Amino acid sequence: MFIVMEGIDGSGKTTQTKLFAEWLKNSAGFDRLFVTREPGGWYAGETVRELILGGNLSSVWSEFFAFMLDRCEHVALGITPELAKGSCVLCDRYMPSTLAYQIFSNPDIPDETAEYMFRMSDVIGLPKPDCVYLLDVNTGVARRRLETRGKIDSFDARGENFFSRVRSGYDKIMNLSPDGWIKIDASGSEDEVFSEITARFSEAFL
Repeated sequence: MFIVMEGIDGSGKTTQTKLFAEWLKNSAGFDRLFVTREPGGWYAGETVRELILGGNLSSVWSEFFAFMLDRCEHVALGITPELAKGSCVLCDRYMPSTLAYQIFSNPDIPDETAEYMFRMSDVIGLPKPDCVYLLDVNTGVARRRLETRGKIDSFDARGENFFSRVRSGYDKIMNLSPDGWIKIDASGSEDEVFSEITARFSEAFL
């Protein structure tokens, strides 16, 4: 089984991924569990991650294809072999992040181009997740959470309007291919969000 966690910065995605991984192994019976993330997740992934997240790329297309390079290697060296072994794969970010952040959030990219890039994962044969959690939270809540963690740099650098567009981008992507998506209101407490994640998973897959 292939599960992906998505959401804007400050949605609680990384925290919930860690909690959900423990639950999958200890409570849901997934003995073989491979937990990974993007960008990164393979032997040279941290180099690509540093290039992308360091803000050194000047073109949105450079960012997009750097993410795709990282993803193709991550899939070939990590995700596909683990799925073949029968592991449950839990990934912190995947293709929807690249589409939401680099493509659907960009008002200069026409809708037809955005939808073409959406289809790219199928064209090149990337594995499709069985379940995509979208942890949805408004930008005000997200910003306050990042402020308390001292990680507000991304909001300061890109602006709150950018993250509003990313949030809308996630909804567009989900509407283009709704199968397997589970949208969670992530504005509540850590425990409330986690309870909703596990309840929805049990309802759909156990």
